[in-house]
Order: sequence, then C-alpha cells, then structure tokens
Amino acid sequence: MRRINQFLTPGRRKAIYGVVAAALAALIAFDVVSADQVSETITAIVGALAALSSLMAFVNVSPGPHDQ
Repeated sequence: MRRINQFLTPGRRKAIYGVVAAALAALIAFDVVSADQVSETITAIVGALAALSSLMAFVNVSPGPHDQ
C-alpha cells in the first residue's frame, strides 16, 4: 500500500483524473459509447467497489469486547 501511495502523488492523481475525463468525453463525442453506457458502467463499478469494501471490512474488523 505504501508503494501505491508513493506512486500516486497529488500531481499524478490530478493527471489521471484529467486523462480519464478527456478520454470519456472523446469516446462520447465520437459516438464510440453513449452517455447511458458510461453511466451504466460507472454504476456497476461503484456497486462492485461497495461490495468489495463491505467484504474487506467484514474480513478485517475484529469483534468488539461485547460481541459474542
């Protein structure tokens, strides 16, 4: 995780965001994908990330002192 944080500096993250936004805009502008397809894909990605984060929390959180 430390290596990822060292690589993803604020400047690099900003560049990645810009490239992704420009690429999506170009794909929509040239009718490679529709805005609805992009929206559906983002919704699916967010759902998968939510499920993975819930699973990660379940696996990594230890029971509290009052849990049986």
